Amino acid sequence: MPRRKTSIVLGLAGLVILVVALLAVVLMRVPKPQLAFVDRQATPDFTLQDQNGQPFHLASARGSRVVLVFYRGYW
Repeated sequence: MPRRKTSIVLGLAGLVILVVALLAVVLMRVPKPQLAFVDRQATPDFTLQDQNGQPFHLASARGSRVVLVFYRGYW
């Protein structure tokens, strides 16, 4: 019986160490989002390519509400 308790305790301790290590790796690799929310402020015009490779001009959406999200991948 004592052997079985020892192996259970060692197994749980190993599992806890593994979870903590994985959590530490994830937290170190994922950058914190940088939020700079500005409401009702005019944005300078710019042009970027959309998902189909076509140019998108921000001025074409003037008069509409626009949410800009810039995503920098970390691959």
